[in-house]
Amino acid sequence: MTILVYDRKGEKGEELAGLLGELTPDDRVHLFNNPKEITDYADSHIYNVVFVCLYDEDDISLALALMHIIPEVNMILTAQDERYMKQALYMHASGYICMPLTEEALEAELSNLLYPPSPGCPVVRWDEKSGEVYIDGEPVHFAYSKTRDLFILLLSMKGAMVRTEKMRDHLFDEDKQDGKSRSYLQNLRSDLIHSLARYGLEDAVCRRRGRMWLDRNKYIEEKIDDEDSDH
Repeated sequence: MTILVYDRKGEKGEELAGLLGELTPDDRVHLFNNPKEITDYADSHIYNVVFVCLYDEDDISLALALMHIIPEVNMILTAQDERYMKQALYMHASGYICMPLTEEALEAELSNLLYPPSPGCPVVRWDEKSGEVYIDGEPVHFAYSKTRDLFILLLSMKGAMVRTEKMRDHLFDEDKQDGKSRSYLQNLRSDLIHSLARYGLEDAVCRRRGRMWLDRNKYIEEKIDDEDSDH
């Protein structure tokens, strides 16, 4: 999972990020203390859990903004007392922690997420150099050769959103301005979704106007290293 931690004062957020690093070493934890930085990050990345340290209504507004960017996100609010608990209920937050922070409280919230990650995810193994892609050990076949290039581009972005312009630059080079490349890109997107549907991964392809990305909660990712590619 990708976990965002926001604390504009810093100290509690550092403590929280440290505890999360110990409790969930396999997860990606990003700490922010600037509202613009976290909203900019959230606008171009996928995240599963957000911890927001509350001090006043501005922090509530920020939490709502982050939930608006990705509605099905696990928002966990932390506060000095219960004064914001009613607002947390109206927001449909995943959890609420009163200070002081404890491992037990964090474990309880992470074990009871409102939107838990899907179990039994397919394993996607890929190599950027060779263009090899396997899902659960089977080579993935696409109708178009460039669909593989698109899939590997999205995999290499590690859940970050990719703008249409970047996809066209990567896939078509000097032909990117050709009107045909736009319709061709739409065909590649359809081919990608159709091909991944054979593995139950059609929902892993996410789209927003002018952008596309992969939901990393839908699969387990393994890169093929040089030693593997020799066998």
